[in-house]
Amino acid sequence: MYRLFAAPNSYAMVAHSVLEELGVAYELAWVEIFTDKPDPAFLAASPHARVPALVHEHGTLYEAGAIALYLAERHPEAGLTIPVGDPERGRFLQWLSYLASTLQPDVMIQFHPEIYAIDADDQAKLQQASMKRLGRVLEILDEALEPGPYFFADRLTVCDFVLGMQATWPEVYPRSIDDYPNLKRLVVKVTERPSVRRVLDQHGLDKVAGS
Repeated sequence: MYRLFAAPNSYAMVAHSVLEELGVAYELAWVEIFTDKPDPAFLAASPHARVPALVHEHGTLYEAGAIALYLAERHPEAGLTIPVGDPERGRFLQWLSYLASTLQPDVMIQFHPEIYAIDADDQAKLQQASMKRLGRVLEILDEALEPGPYFFADRLTVCDFVLGMQATWPEVYPRSIDDYPNLKRLVVKVTERPSVRRVLDQHGLDKVAGS
């Protein structure tokens, strides 16, 4: 039995969706984030008090991409990973890392610039600069999704969940998701899955970018 620490409409949706897609038994623990007094059990699992965090029989794990990969490799029957030895394994790891190290920081800045700058004017400038970078990152991802609909054509992997759940937020686009047709197609494909629909309902999202 897994236990997932989650907050509504957050990066926890990535791990939550993978758990639902795998159809494994898990318990959901809703927590408050951005608080001075985080839940002690949550803090023990995630030292920065960020979601998601996963508790399993071998310990704890945090970081959305790491959790997604761990779950996919632990349940290979679902086919959500590119295994070692597959010619596409390197590109799979590249995109999984890119989504965490290149896309996610600029997404975070759009929602929480106060983490990176104290002054309100500095926060606004930071968001502006970040949005410019996001435009280029989204262009690169849109190109990577050709021919699609997923990163690896018809082969659904955790990369598609990691990107698809971040891409549901309209706030991450310089103008609109419509400027990125391949990315929009991915979001539609991912969010139409019954597993993801259940997650979006639990997180209170009745409408997402691209819908």
